[in-house]
Amino acid sequence: MSNLKNQNLIYIRVDASIQIGSGHVERCLTLAKILSERDVMVHFICRSHIGHMEERIKSEGFNVTMLPSTDEFIVEPGSNYRSWLGVSWEIDANDISQIILKSKPMCLIVDHYAIDVYWERLVKSLTNIKIMAIDGLANRNHDCDMLLDQTYSLNGISRWNGLVPSYCKLLSGAKYALLRPEFIKVKRSLSQRTGIIKRILISFGGIDKLNSTRVALEAIIASNYNNITIDVVVGEGNPHMGDLKLRCDQLDYVNLHIQTSEIAKLMASADLSIGGGGTMIWERCYLGLPTILICIADNQVNQAKSVHSYGAVIYLGIFKEGILTQIVEQLNNLYSNPNLNISISKKALELMNIPDYISHNGPTDFVVDALLKI
Repeated sequence: MSNLKNQNLIYIRVDASIQIGSGHVERCLTLAKILSERDVMVHFICRSHIGHMEERIKSEGFNVTMLPSTDEFIVEPGSNYRSWLGVSWEIDANDISQIILKSKPMCLIVDHYAIDVYWERLVKSLTNIKIMAIDGLANRNHDCDMLLDQTYSLNGISRWNGLVPSYCKLLSGAKYALLRPEFIKVKRSLSQRTGIIKRILISFGGIDKLNSTRVALEAIIASNYNNITIDVVVGEGNPHMGDLKLRCDQLDYVNLHIQTSEIAKLMASADLSIGGGGTMIWERCYLGLPTILICIADNQVNQAKSVHSYGAVIYLGIFKEGILTQIVEQLNNLYSNPNLNISISKKALELMNIPDYISHNGPTDFVVDALLKI
């Protein structure tokens, strides 16, 4: 790597929006925090989509450059996600290249389903930057020096054959999940699960534009269980906040948590979770939390099916009309069958199988070690 580059600076290109959700930014924040512990300065580059997370990033102590967006994009089912950039890929690549050339960072981290080999080649040709890509889809080619795929797939690492260059350092599998340190800490004092359901956690990520949270809440209420406590977790950018607050305030056994920093503790104390198939899936599995899984985006489906096939969750499909009835049926099934809950929990723990040989930051330390060597 050239001595002209700033060895203490890394850029992260990532977006959040109503369509994209918050998961990409959240996992990049996890990575950024560990990098900062290694005396690396991290600077985010994001576009100003509706639902962006500029203030969230700044609240964690990181600088962020916000780029303009037309926000004239609609992501249709089965699309290639390119419209998620809000501008053409050429414009985006040139914008990022101009920023890189001014500061000459040591490398660039890209976490964006709209970015592929063409964007990466253009940025590399203009800046000669090293690129680490974070991608769990395996649906397009990359020209990157390192790729992190923190998902579980029935096809394993072979699904990346022909999609990355031979020199790419490939980290593939749930054992590389970007878990925040609080999850590592909570896991070490985790109580053995009994399979009896007394506390249920609902969380569909930071935004949840479909209001799946409300549907899941109504399903539990309709089940009419005695002595049940419900924790509802939402991000501050949730577009249905007013509706959720009003409903939760009506019920003394429901706790609403907004942009909480206690999610690891809430997962550890829960007996069952209802949630989406985004990055939270790995946090739940790491803590052995049985989950009724409902996908709220097409890009979650493949990993949801794989984890369901492993026996680590119960997957009900993508969010649709009539899903409330399905949730009630599965709640009744799990409520009356503690052994099934225990079985799901054990499979979830087995799926992650993350060794404790890495320091208190868990697998994120291993990812950072590899990143700093590219």
